[in-house]
Amino acid sequence: MIVISGFDELLQKYKELPDVGWLYVESSFDIESKDDIHNGRYYLSENDDEEMDFEENYGTFLEAPIFTAIIENKLENSPNSTKEDLFVATMYYLENDEFLD
Repeated sequence: MIVISGFDELLQKYKELPDVGWLYVESSFDIESKDDIHNGRYYLSENDDEEMDFEENYGTFLEAPIFTAIIENKLENSPNSTKEDLFVATMYYLENDEFLD
């Protein structure tokens, strides 16, 4: 299992995320909570057994390639985006199921 601690670390690793699969979160994680998104832990499975465990016992945040696309889209449209801008773009996607340019 790969553990990513907080949104800042998730941003640092967005280019390393897999092309398929989910970013999992603890079941108590609230995807509408800015605090949870900023400070929560994100999990990636490294094998089928972990994937099955995550599916049964964890919640989902976003599919890994979708998160990567959110960040890349924002940086394409606004190359000088700050971490906060990328956070806002992620929140926008979670709320609206569409990219923020």
